[in-house]
Amino acid sequence: MLPITDFLSCTDPLDEFDSLSYHQTHHAKTYVTGLAAASSKTVTGIAQEVLPAGSDWALNKFITEYNWDEDELDHERLEKLETHGKTRWSKDGYIIIDDSVIQRRRACLGDKILFMRFTRITRPPIR
Repeated sequence: MLPITDFLSCTDPLDEFDSLSYHQTHHAKTYVTGLAAASSKTVTGIAQEVLPAGSDWALNKFITEYNWDEDELDHERLEKLETHGKTRWSKDGYIIIDDSVIQRRRACLGDKILFMRFTRITRPPIR
């Protein structure tokens, strides 16, 4: 498989999050790009396939050791949702279905991928 030479455009909103440092933003964009487009979803696989990654050590440190304020990040995520018409709060509500149990496609799902809280849902096989 050819290497991924740049971040997916769906990671662009991460640049606007004040709660992430420059390096945290870089690693977050690497990780999201790897999860969406790399064939191997491991830290080592993502670091090998997504060229901006740098090293698997740095990506692993981001995942396991970096400190950031989760509440602040979540607050910024929710603010970002409110700026888009399709994701703005509504009295009708929204249901987000995580299709990670279905075979992944190697495509960016638009900026919405950044705002989903991924919860594995078990459902019967599609026949």
